[in-house]
Amino acid sequence: MPLDVSKVRYISLIRMEGGESVLNIPYAELTVDPDLIAGFVTAVIIFAKTPIRTIRKASYDILIQVGETVLVLLVIDPVPDEAPYRAKLQHILNEVETLHGEKLRHFEGDVRRFREFALTIIKEFPFQSADLNMIPVFKNSGVRIPFRVGNVDHELEQVESFINGKRTVAEIMDLMGYSDEEVQALISILTRYEWIEFKHRLTDNDVLQIDDCPAIILDKLRAQYGQALEDVMTKFDGTANINDIVEELAGLQYDKDALWFLIKKLVEVGCLKSVLAP
Repeated sequence: MPLDVSKVRYISLIRMEGGESVLNIPYAELTVDPDLIAGFVTAVIIFAKTPIRTIRKASYDILIQVGETVLVLLVIDPVPDEAPYRAKLQHILNEVETLHGEKLRHFEGDVRRFREFALTIIKEFPFQSADLNMIPVFKNSGVRIPFRVGNVDHELEQVESFINGKRTVAEIMDLMGYSDEEVQALISILTRYEWIEFKHRLTDNDVLQIDDCPAIILDKLRAQYGQALEDVMTKFDGTANINDIVEELAGLQYDKDALWFLIKKLVEVGCLKSVLAP
């Protein structure tokens, strides 16, 4: 059965010897304080005489993967098959002990050195699965990314440089030198912390209507495109699709490619929007 990342609520790395949580990644709201969950799980693991791999609560399950220096804790909505989730937890555990085993054995209290490892976790459990045919678009502002340091910051800058409001997720994957999983993880981070949103690429069948774009933008476009702008804008009343409108305007001696360029421009600046948009 495939893994459903929408079921994931919280992931934590907990040092075995002292019980400190060295890295926490929230995916969804929890009714219980994650620190309490981590403390409870650590106490159970330390004092249990038999290995415990799953703790079932009323509304969620806690999957536990225990290593020599650290345990990986996953809070998840109940799923019919734990196997794909546990396989990824084991991979995370192997990676963190390979990269940070000595730091965990000789822990000095500084958890900042583990923040970059968040990207390894998110590659296994992205915040969401992006539609490869959608186009990521920057928003005006976002929320601070707590683990945007070092290599994570560098890789986020790299993927940001390929986001131009025209390329789909699949096209960005093809252009970058990273694995598909890494690009998906990076895009999911930018989405989770509200730095990007998505739009779909216009097709012949899309139905558009006039939106409330600022007058200053509309005046600038009028100066550039003249009567063509007026002819295009009056046709988009939310009933006909783009193809029908382009065919109709082409009968007025407009070039189809030029019409498509203008329509895309009007969508980009917010003067036209899909009738399906909220």
